[in-house]
Amino acid sequence: MTKRLYVKTYGCQMNLSDSEKMVGLMAAKGYQLTDDELEADVLLVNTCSVRERAEEKLFSLLGQWNQLKAKKPSILIGVTGCVAQQEKDHVRKRAPYVDLVIGTHNFHDLPDLLDEVAQTGSPITRIGNLKAPIPDDLPTMREGKYHAWVPIIYGCSYFCTYCIVPYTRGPYQSRQPEAIAREIADLTAEGFKEFTLLGQTVDKYGLDLPEGDKTTLAALLRLVAALPGVERVRFLTSHPLDMTEELVATVAELSNVMEYFHFPIQAGSDKVLGEMKRLYTVDQYREKVAMIRRYLPDATISGDIIVGFPGETEEDFAATLAIVDEIDFDSNNTASYSIRPWTPAGKREDQLSEDVKADRLRRLNQLTTEVAFRRNRRLVGTVQELLVEGPSAKNPEVLMGRTRGNKQCFFPGSPDLQGQLVKVEITEVRPFTLRGELVRTAVPLELAL
Repeated sequence: MTKRLYVKTYGCQMNLSDSEKMVGLMAAKGYQLTDDELEADVLLVNTCSVRERAEEKLFSLLGQWNQLKAKKPSILIGVTGCVAQQEKDHVRKRAPYVDLVIGTHNFHDLPDLLDEVAQTGSPITRIGNLKAPIPDDLPTMREGKYHAWVPIIYGCSYFCTYCIVPYTRGPYQSRQPEAIAREIADLTAEGFKEFTLLGQTVDKYGLDLPEGDKTTLAALLRLVAALPGVERVRFLTSHPLDMTEELVATVAELSNVMEYFHFPIQAGSDKVLGEMKRLYTVDQYREKVAMIRRYLPDATISGDIIVGFPGETEEDFAATLAIVDEIDFDSNNTASYSIRPWTPAGKREDQLSEDVKADRLRRLNQLTTEVAFRRNRRLVGTVQELLVEGPSAKNPEVLMGRTRGNKQCFFPGSPDLQGQLVKVEITEVRPFTLRGELVRTAVPLELAL
């Protein structure tokens, strides 16, 4: 009898990629993925610990799964990812019915550990060395058909004072370029056309490889872009400190590398940036943006911003609002500061109240939406290149694709366009989506991103 696996993923694109690998590993052992918790034999949650709220979501979900386990005792519950790595004892204490807790560097052991739990009936906790290499060439079941996440660098070594990632994913380590190229070549053979190269600090790629193997993200882009069948390449997330002119010039040169840069500023105040240990100033960030727009005037630029960092004044926050308006971001992931274990910022006594943080987040979100809408309005009447991903969730006669600038665009079209590059004239915009009409005659493609 085929066993079924249900997976819930919280957090970043790296977590999504890890989940795809875990599903692939389980599929190789005969498991079938299901989207119905009630029919699952294994319930697995891949966790995120960047925000406190993500942890609360985890324990709420585990409480629901415990009720399922009470009705079907044979169900196995597993917790993996950053919360498992960070809070293994807390997970065990708060949810003792969990059968398996495994860390971020142990997910490749998932099938064997589940077999051991099933055979012994005893729960297992396995948290490995964060400096240990993560195996390459793992079986992977991709969520999409045309776009694939491809990790190229794991971990982070910057230790921003608010961030828990270095403690849950370890120091940064780059994959060998040959392994990355091999993975992408295999994916193109399966019909994949677009690839996003992933890393917590993706533009630091290759600098940690052994002497003689050291390389750069720009060199990797050249390698990947030259592979047959690769129609689109993106990369994220970049750190402003590592954004080089060589990288930007390479993006401008290679036609199948998208003009999209996600590199967080986090705050608009030099004082706050210094206390965050971001290692750059607002002016230095401005210089990076100017460099990008010198090479690619219409490039899409997005980022992340935290409000309510300990000690942040109203003046500091006003500087953040000012830089959002000035930079003209296409989008920003925004969040109020959340205390994280082990981090220096979490130990400070000048924490802001939840009311102040909520008010600042509301004001920032309002401005972020206004600026994004302003950026999108300039696209009305332009023709955009889309890779069609599939039908809209609301209307099967409407298709969704992403522009070169990673903006979602919806347009009426037939299902046979899925997986194709098409041209769409933009007729209507919203702050974070576009609408348009399929261009059926050959016209020059305006790269107004």
